Parts: sequence; structure tokens; C-alpha cells
Amino acid sequence: MARISICLITYNQEKFIAQAIESVLMQEGDLDYEIVISDDYSSDATPDIIKSYADKYPNIIRAYFAGKNLGMLRNWEKALKLCKAPLIALLEGDDFWNDPLKLQKQLQVLTDNPDYVVSFTNAHIKYESGEPGYPTYVTIPAGVYEAKDLLAYNFIPTCSVLMRNHISDTFFKPAYFNSPFADWMVHMTNSQYGKFHFLNEFTCTYRVHGTGVWGGTNSEKQLLNKLKGIDCVAEIVSSANLNPGIKASRKTALQNICAYYKKANMPCKYLLYRIKLLMN
Repeated sequence: MARISICLITYNQEKFIAQAIESVLMQEGDLDYEIVISDDYSSDATPDIIKSYADKYPNIIRAYFAGKNLGMLRNWEKALKLCKAPLIALLEGDDFWNDPLKLQKQLQVLTDNPDYVVSFTNAHIKYESGEPGYPTYVTIPAGVYEAKDLLAYNFIPTCSVLMRNHISDTFFKPAYFNSPFADWMVHMTNSQYGKFHFLNEFTCTYRVHGTGVWGGTNSEKQLLNKLKGIDCVAEIVSSANLNPGIKASRKTALQNICAYYKKANMPCKYLLYRIKLLMN
């Protein structure tokens, strides 16, 4: 059995998937890994590209192709359950790794610290349209983090994660399937097993483009998704000591929604969420 399963999900990413796979194959160090690719019924050339790599590296790559579109949440669930190694690295088909020692560095962190459940790193942000934006993904200091730190927002680049394999049939709570964010829910579930270590090195690149799950969503939907995500987090980590943090995060999300609707001159929606804010 491999020591690390690289969990790679993809959907209609023919322009990017080869770079994602190549960035895994370039990894160096004392590694024993497999690449588990789950394609969510792509309608472009993505499956053909994956098959060409699977044929070339049959001892490394296990490729799975959905018979119908599952959606991001179900595809993540399926892919993670297919990962059997003790450690799982996460990667989406439009992102890539840029440090050949990424896995080796993170493997050492988790080996030396059995109370850490996740190692994550910083990431460059690549805007495909060329527009200016945030230069780096993570702005918090290097160090160790816990569930309470993740309540405000998900600061973990999915493409940077190396985590211990706690995946089982009971890992995916009902709230996971109601959330707009598969990665945030996975992180919050993982937080019940241990701590998160942040290595402040730029080992990977997160790509922002119009067809991405987040980059292709308008501002109003992003704000509403954030609120819904917080409510789902509350179901996953329901713990008395985390409730104040959840309430504070929900308040901030509602304030941002109210500010958006006020600026957009949408009084009915503003009033609706203003009431929710007062009742929070």
C-alpha cells in the first residue's frame, strides 16, 4: 500500500489537468505515493488526457470516471473514499504544485508531530484573466491552528493540504452535503481529530478563473454561500466552547450581506437580513 494517496478531482479542466498531474509526478524525496483521479463526467478532453497519463503510469495512477455528473461535494466524497493510504494530499485539476519537495516537507511535519492531523502551506494565486488581486493566499503567521481558528473563514489552500486519513462512512456528516464548500467542511471535520500546522512556504498555485467553483460565482452568491457554510460548520463541530466563535462568524457574515444589499439599493433583501442579524 502506498504511504500517500494524492486525491485529485477534476471536471472540464482540459486546459489545466496535465499541469496538475505533472506537478505531482515531479515530487522528490523518500516517497511512496499513488494518484487517485476522480473525473466528474467531464464533457471536454479531460478524460482523454487522464487516460493517457494512466496508461503511461499504470503503477501510480488510478483513474475513475463518473457515469453521470455527481457535483463537487459528491465527487470529493467519492475520491476521498477511494484513497486508502495513511496520508492524503488534496489537489483540484485546475491547481498545481510548484515545489518538488512539497510532499517530503509535509511528510516530515506529520511524522514528527503525531498530534497534527493536517499540514498545509501557502500558495501563489494565479489570475487567469490577468486582473490584479491578492498576491498570496494565506496571510496568517506560520504555526499551529485548531478548530476555533477556522470558524471565521477557510484560510487553507485546498491544493496545499496533506492530511491523515480519517475518511470513513461516518466522516461525511449530513451538513457536508448541504454546504457550498466541500473543502471547508472536510477541514472542520478533520479539526475534531487534531491540530493543523501551517508551513509558510509557497509550495503550490491556486488558479482563479471564470469557470472555477469560487472564481465563477458572483459577489452576492459568495456572501450567501459564506453564511450557509457557517451554518453547516455549526452542525459539524457542535461544541459548547466553539459556539461563541460560530455566532461571531455568523454575525460578520450577516453584516457583510446587509452592507451589500444596502449598497446595491435592494431594500427588501436588506431588511430580511437585517432582521436575521438582529436575531443572531
